[in-house]
Amino acid sequence: MNGRIPRRRRTSPPQPSGHRSATCARGLALLLVVTCAAGRPAEESFRELDPQRIATIAALLPEQPAGLGRPISDRKFWDDPHLRARLGAVVADAAKLLPKTLPAWSDEDYLEYSRVGRRETGQKMMQRRAAWLYPLVMAEGLDNQGRFTDKLNQVLDEYAAEPTWTMPAHDHSLDNFHRRAYAVDLRSAAFGWELAQALYLLGDRVTPATRQRVMAALEQRVWTPIRHTLATGQENWWLGNKAHPVQNNWNPVCLSGICGAALAALPDRRERALFLAAAEHHVCYYLNSFRADGYCDEGVGYWNYGFGSFLHLREILFRATGGQTDLCAESKVRQAALYGIRIQIVEQSVPAFADCHFGTKASPELIQACDRVLGLGRKQAAPLPPPRGSLATVFLDPTPGKLKALTGSGAEPPAGLRSYFDQAGVLVCRPAPGSGCRLGAAIKAGGNSSHSHNDVGSFVIALGREEPVGEPGGPHSYTSQTFSKERYTLKLLNSFGHPVPVVAGRLQVDATRIHPQILSTRFTDAADEISMDLACAYAVPELKKLVRTLRYERRAPGAVTIADDVAFDQPVAFELGLPTNGSWKQTGPKTLEFSLGAERLTAEIETPDGFEVTTETIAEQSKPPFTRLGLRLKQPVRTARVTVRFRPGS
Repeated sequence: MNGRIPRRRRTSPPQPSGHRSATCARGLALLLVVTCAAGRPAEESFRELDPQRIATIAALLPEQPAGLGRPISDRKFWDDPHLRARLGAVVADAAKLLPKTLPAWSDEDYLEYSRVGRRETGQKMMQRRAAWLYPLVMAEGLDNQGRFTDKLNQVLDEYAAEPTWTMPAHDHSLDNFHRRAYAVDLRSAAFGWELAQALYLLGDRVTPATRQRVMAALEQRVWTPIRHTLATGQENWWLGNKAHPVQNNWNPVCLSGICGAALAALPDRRERALFLAAAEHHVCYYLNSFRADGYCDEGVGYWNYGFGSFLHLREILFRATGGQTDLCAESKVRQAALYGIRIQIVEQSVPAFADCHFGTKASPELIQACDRVLGLGRKQAAPLPPPRGSLATVFLDPTPGKLKALTGSGAEPPAGLRSYFDQAGVLVCRPAPGSGCRLGAAIKAGGNSSHSHNDVGSFVIALGREEPVGEPGGPHSYTSQTFSKERYTLKLLNSFGHPVPVVAGRLQVDATRIHPQILSTRFTDAADEISMDLACAYAVPELKKLVRTLRYERRAPGAVTIADDVAFDQPVAFELGLPTNGSWKQTGPKTLEFSLGAERLTAEIETPDGFEVTTETIAEQSKPPFTRLGLRLKQPVRTARVTVRFRPGS
């Protein structure tokens, strides 16, 4: 996936793959028999699930498992010229793999995270191996000559023989790697779905022995761990329950993979119904991660990932039950779906709040899918190409819902001059269409929960397609520090790396523990203004007042003013951070110019007694590195008003 030549090595003693696969298959097959026969808890013991609901769903399901698309034996489906056009050059891509050897599993690569806290090496090793499945299966379906069959069976055997499908960073105890106990994570759920889809699509082109190995591995690594959690409430924290209502993108990602795999491969329809009933019930914990105003605390990148998986889950349940189960019937879903539109500033620019890479966009494909399912009131865009690289989602075109209450003529417009998420204290300001203004802005007071940064008061200034100043985005990649007690020692994640003040030399406190107040708002066609109290974000005894106000003016060419009003018991130091992913220069005693792409943005700064500019390049977990400018007041102050007025440059 990253274009690098894979390293082919083993760190454990090498064994012939056939020996390892056969040994693994015997153990997994025994586990499958034991689990299916005796180890499975009775339905009544699934703590939060209604046995009658499981039975109702089971009655809606077909007798035999069925995945997405159609098996290769259905030549009318696979010979459709439209499908062939959609899948492009996949046969040629797969043909290049035939003389090659699947990149080797490397224990050393997998264990790098447990040794030094770096996850990319192990993940990329697993990705290089998994990337063979899609082209080989698709090519076998389109080519229909049997020339990919042997390679497919070999590759499927290799996948079943892997120690684990869990990502290294999610296997802290290495229980999965050492085969002591399996838990379901983002990757194992998604990969399990891919493997189950492969078994469904390929049919009898998978040998009985290989099918048994893959099914045993699916049982061991996907279905058995979830049955255990449903029965006991233990392990697999992401599922959530009434006692611990976890709110996280893992929930829909893992549930969609588990249900997709079950529908495609589990023979017993009551077993399939169990997982569907679990998803229908437990997905509420993910939906509760959205505020009532639809704001996604996890940020745009995780909305793409998490809500995209929620729509995948909705679609497979909707299809499997003949439209009788529609997760989009929840009233909260519409607001969550609108987030992708309402968070945009100008020309697809979005603020990179929370853990979001700089330059991330709200997925056009997901927005269009939301519109198709929920009727969001947008002008219909041209059809988008289907996603590639996944045996599941390539056949997962969304089905429109039947919910009149969500699609009636009174539905609110997706976005206008502004979006105000009042629950989160997030404001997005946009120019009026056709006004000649290309400047936009976004600011946040709260909104910190999962994937929180200490960024109370952070803002973004957008000009055209660029964001020359403000929230820098990130982290680009995660390490063992990212979700540990050391998280806020990282300058990218604590307030030093954000466009917020440093007060008396101190950074902001943990933003998940405070509740900043919005003091006032004033919205008109000409201008928007919002003021927020940031004092609670600083443990500074001398601080009596810190109010940040953003004023956005729509009259062309547009202007944005950030003003900080501060008061202290005694004179203290005050500094304003201005991160940029572009370049900058000082053009006068009180002016700076920021450049990114073809855009130029001028900043006019007013302070009581002048300021000095400090700079620092921040590269930790940021790619590329960004520059943090510090506007440091020359003298300590008791009271001050610091303003920065941004305008498009010439």
